[in-house]
Amino acid sequence: MSDIMTVNGGTIPSNFSAGAGQTAFASFFNSSTVVSDVFGSGAYNFSSTGAFPSEVAVTAPAITVTLSGANAVAISGQNDTVTSGDATPFQAFLNGSDGIVLNTGAAPSTIFASSGSATVNAGTGSTTINGSTGSLTFSGGSSSNDSITAGSGATSLFGGSGGNNTLIGGSGLTLMSVTGAASGDVLVGGTGVSIIDASGTTGPLTISTYPFGGGQMEATMGSGADTFVGGSGSHAVVQAGSGADVFAFVSNGMPGADTIIGFNAKDNVAFGSGLTVTGEAVGSLGDVITLSDGTTITLAGIDHKLW
Repeated sequence: MSDIMTVNGGTIPSNFSAGAGQTAFASFFNSSTVVSDVFGSGAYNFSSTGAFPSEVAVTAPAITVTLSGANAVAISGQNDTVTSGDATPFQAFLNGSDGIVLNTGAAPSTIFASSGSATVNAGTGSTTINGSTGSLTFSGGSSSNDSITAGSGATSLFGGSGGNNTLIGGSGLTLMSVTGAASGDVLVGGTGVSIIDASGTTGPLTISTYPFGGGQMEATMGSGADTFVGGSGSHAVVQAGSGADVFAFVSNGMPGADTIIGFNAKDNVAFGSGLTVTGEAVGSLGDVITLSDGTTITLAGIDHKLW
C-alpha cells in the first residue's frame, strides 16, 4: 500500500471534514485540484507550481510535511508537523487533531483551527488564525500584521515584535503577551478571561474590552504611550505603564467595573459619546467615578476627586 494517494478532479477525500472551516476548504476544489492523501509515516515534501491552491495535502498521524508552492493543507491526524518551506501562501485546516505544529513562512498564511490542540510558529509573513473549540498556542516571533482570534479553548498568544498585530481573546481563558518597540498592536479581551502582559513593550499599543464586553481582564501596560478602552460590560484590572497613557471608556449598553492601578499625573481619562460623570467618591480603594451608563472606574490609590 502506498503512503500517498493522489486523487484528481477536485474530489474531497471521503474521510475528511474540515470542521468549522469546511466551507472555505471546499471552496478551493475545482476540476484541476490534486489531492495528496498521506496516510503513512515519515517525512514528505510537497511542491506545487500552479495557481493557489494547486495541491491539497491531507495528513495522517505522526508525520512531517514540508510545503513548497501554494498549498491548502487539511490535517486530521495527530502529532503532525507542517512547515511552509518558501515564500508562498498556504491555508491550513485543523479538525480534531492534537499535537499539531505549524511553521508558517514568509508569505501570508490562514489557519482554521477546529477542535484539538495546535502550536503555530509564525514566520515573517502575516498570519490569520480563526480559533474554535481547541487549545491554541501562537508564537509571533518577528512577524507583523498578524490577526489571531481565540476560540473557546485555552489559548496562549505571543505577539510578533513587528507590530500592527491584532490579538482577540475568546470565550475561554486567553493569555496574551507582547514585547518590543514596534507600535500598532491591538489586544482585545474576549467574553471569557483575558490575561494580558504588555510590560515589555515600549511602542504605543491599545488594550481594549470593547466591543465584546462581559468578560474579565487583567492587563499590564508597557512604557509607551498606551491606550486602554474599557467599560462595555467588562470587569478589568489594569496596571498603568510608565508612559503617558489614555484610559478611554465607551458604552455598549452594559455597565462595566474597571480598576486602574498606578494612574498618575501623566495619564488622562476620556469618555465616549453620550457618557458623562454622574458621581464620584473617594473610598478606601481610591477615587471611584460613576458614569451615566452605570460603569464604575476605580483609580486605585488616588486620595482625591478628579471631577
